[in-house]
Amino acid sequence: MNDIVTVLDIGSTKAVCIAAEMAENNQVRVLSMHTVPCNGVKRGVVADIDEVTQAAAEVIRKVQMAVGLDMEPVVVAAGGNHLEGMNAQGFVPIVPQSRTITRDDVLQVVNHSRQLMMTPDREQIQALPREFKVNGQRGITRPVGMSGSKLEVVTYVVTGHTPHIQNLERAVNSAGRKVESMVLSPLASGLGVLTAQDLELGAAVVDIGGDSTDIAVFCGGTIAYHASLPIGSKQVTSDVSKLLKTSPEEAERLKIKYGAATSAKIPEGDTIEVFQLGGTETRPMQKKVFAEIVESRMRELAVMVRQHIEKSGQYAVLPGGVVLTGGGSQLPGTDELFGEVLQHLRVRFGIPKVDGQIKGAMARPEMATVVGLAKFALDRGDDEFSSGTDEDSWRDRIKTMWSFLGQPKAKKGRG
Repeated sequence: MNDIVTVLDIGSTKAVCIAAEMAENNQVRVLSMHTVPCNGVKRGVVADIDEVTQAAAEVIRKVQMAVGLDMEPVVVAAGGNHLEGMNAQGFVPIVPQSRTITRDDVLQVVNHSRQLMMTPDREQIQALPREFKVNGQRGITRPVGMSGSKLEVVTYVVTGHTPHIQNLERAVNSAGRKVESMVLSPLASGLGVLTAQDLELGAAVVDIGGDSTDIAVFCGGTIAYHASLPIGSKQVTSDVSKLLKTSPEEAERLKIKYGAATSAKIPEGDTIEVFQLGGTETRPMQKKVFAEIVESRMRELAVMVRQHIEKSGQYAVLPGGVVLTGGGSQLPGTDELFGEVLQHLRVRFGIPKVDGQIKGAMARPEMATVVGLAKFALDRGDDEFSSGTDEDSWRDRIKTMWSFLGQPKAKKGRG
């Protein structure tokens, strides 16, 4: 039987869980997917641990009942602006000189790069090697088996606020499950929608969620930068509600039915009917004015995205352009607006592609993160390192991403 993984993404409006395996064609095959409402997470951080626990327990139970297997370890998405990434360097001498580099050497040099000064309230959740150097030679992805006297590495180290990490892990544990690993949400979103060529040549992913937007910049086959912005589709709804003096429910209805990220092409004479608070009948308003309210917030988001891509140092070298995903990206005209703000960068939408009977239900931008989580979890190549002791924590494991650029061997399918 093929390995099956269970992955969980808890967002600001819902919890999503899927069980998946690797198909013969090296695509993720989704065996079961369920969602349940959840408002216990605010901007990637657990705000109500009881609600998150209940949602996690319910959605995982539904998925595993459908699959017919009880799989305790769960791979969980970790998000929020408390997560920070930095490029750290490590170095170890190879003794005796010019002997063959082993996996232990690689583990040692990456662990050396992880020796960072951190405040007591922060901890590491992921370490992703970006580049190895042997005797100064750059661009090496797999140094095991090479000969040299000096091994160096640049590692993308992700750290988070310890209480937030512990609250997420505690919620999953209280749901009766064990955390197998936590994966940076923007990293997962990128893996969910980017091709191997995008990852290698360079591309940015913008995942627009309910109350936040995640950005991840990839180049050389791995992540180079990430950020989380406190703006999502809920902020658009809030703007409409406040400025038009409507209920949040009416604002959401108007956004879904009439919302557009650009107002330039809307005729001046078009009107929409708005039901305001305290009123007994709808009132007409110019559709163009309504669109301008929506556009103002979306343009603010696009400008912030550009600033962060520029901050990554990769703005001028992203042949893959910018890929928009997440539920908030579905607002009409979003790609046009981002294309206007992100000059000289190609902007397109990204939808995850999977195998299996429910692949149609998975081909939605809001599924990018869980699909990417499954890809990350199913990649069991030789580029995963740990000390191999029983005391190993998921925090201690090291995994590279270069196998995503090739064609890993698919295991035998389920009988």
